[in-house]
Amino acid sequence: MQDPLFTNKLAFAVLSSILLIVGLPQLTNALFGGGHHGHGELHLAYPIEFESDAPAEEAPSEPQVSFAQLLADASPNAGERRAGLCKSCHSFEKGGGNGTGPNLWNVVGRAVAGVDGFGYSSALKSAGGEWTYERLDAYLADSQGYVPGTAMVQRIGKETQRAEIISYLRSLADDPAPLPEVESAAGEPEARHAAVEE
Repeated sequence: MQDPLFTNKLAFAVLSSILLIVGLPQLTNALFGGGHHGHGELHLAYPIEFESDAPAEEAPSEPQVSFAQLLADASPNAGERRAGLCKSCHSFEKGGGNGTGPNLWNVVGRAVAGVDGFGYSSALKSAGGEWTYERLDAYLADSQGYVPGTAMVQRIGKETQRAEIISYLRSLADDPAPLPEVESAAGEPEARHAAVEE
């Protein structure tokens, strides 16, 4: 007895063969980006980058701005706004009390762990020295990384934001500490010109 679907199967086989013969080159061109009408050099439609042993050309980098320059350009007013979060633990007024953290009036140049009566962590007590601009910058960048074991947990990634906060902290003093010298492109300190009234 003949298969009742024999004719359908035969037609399917013929059409499939034609589709493969005609469609396969078109599919290849679409995937590999063949030349005009499928002739010529084959290219991948989506280029794949392979690692090379040849030395990579370095892209021109942005000129590095020194911390001293960032600090010189920083706005204390912007720093005060950024330090708003710090007010949950610290006071900033002259003679202000301690909170979870010590009072920060006149902190620039003050001895590390130098506020009498505040219960500092042993890690901060053993750090020694003074709060210089550079030390404050490193502490604000990653307090736990800079002084492992300190009670304060703070990470401010952007240098400009840290400079603004430190500029604000500098302003919290009767006689603010002098800013670090900004070096010129030649590597020499730039002279600071005072405004002269005529």
